[in-house]
Amino acid sequence: MTENLNYKINISFHKNTLSEQEIQDIVLLIKIENKDSILSKLSSSIIREYLDTAIKSDHIFLFSCKVENQIIGYALLAKKPKYLINEFSNLKFKILFDLIIRIKFIDLLNILISLLQLDLILLKKDKKNLIKNSLNLNLLAIKKEYQSKGIGKFFFESIIRTIYENYFKFSLISCEAPSIDSFNFYKNKLNFKLIGKKIRLFKFFFVLLKE
Repeated sequence: MTENLNYKINISFHKNTLSEQEIQDIVLLIKIENKDSILSKLSSSIIREYLDTAIKSDHIFLFSCKVENQIIGYALLAKKPKYLINEFSNLKFKILFDLIIRIKFIDLLNILISLLQLDLILLKKDKKNLIKNSLNLNLLAIKKEYQSKGIGKFFFESIIRTIYENYFKFSLISCEAPSIDSFNFYKNKLNFKLIGKKIRLFKFFFVLLKE
């Protein structure tokens, strides 16, 4: 537990188990704070299975940030971007069915674009290779009322240090920003650099890299 900006912050790495309350808190954060992500468009039951798969994987890292025993932030990272597909292949038909029955056809197309790597056509080959071999910060969120207080930066720096020192050595970190606000956070607060854009229907995501 660490004192930071008048908050007692407890950062946890979740491996194998999540309490019911922790699951509820993270699902809510995904739905509200990561609303541009494909994961947020899935049903809560599928997101629960996704989180369960994540905490049992050796290639995925799930962290949470708590204040007064309540999760106010979380982060999901992969050793390489490919594991975001490989490790969750057991859910592909459930995800497909879930999106179809809820008429989420745009999200289905975005998944297809991603699987075929058509979303990367705007990036140069050398940039694509850098991303392929980077630690990928797939999702990061802090509850709205705790934003702009330095917690997001503190949380990010803590989990990156934990992963590097205890689990996995890396030289690059990649991430995507779906909005100007998230782009400014990664660029100005975490020192990521813009390397290009990724295609999504009907918008672009900023692609960033940090050494």
